[in-house]
Amino acid sequence: MRGRGSGRRAQGSLAEGAGAGLRKARVLAAVMEETGAGFRKELVSKLLHLHFKEDKTKVSGDALQLTAELLKIFVIEAAIRSVRQAQAEELGCVDLDQLEKVLPQLLLDF
Repeated sequence: MRGRGSGRRAQGSLAEGAGAGLRKARVLAAVMEETGAGFRKELVSKLLHLHFKEDKTKVSGDALQLTAELLKIFVIEAAIRSVRQAQAEELGCVDLDQLEKVLPQLLLDF
């Protein structure tokens, strides 16, 4: 009997730890929003130009800003979904395995 009760307590603390991970991800998103953290326009421009067929292709500042915002949202969403996956697996921390599991649906959603 005693072993069963302690297992429930351990499960409860594990769930609380995973909930803390989700809260941390949401706090991170809020901090990024407040501080303006994200992807620099220069980086986004280089990433886009790596995939353009013509070197003369230009991207406006507004398009770079929009793409940077989209990348930021994508990364935050990937982090949050990875935390939720870790919670579902009753893990204490997020690993690359959780990201790999949520990535296919995330790509479809975007």
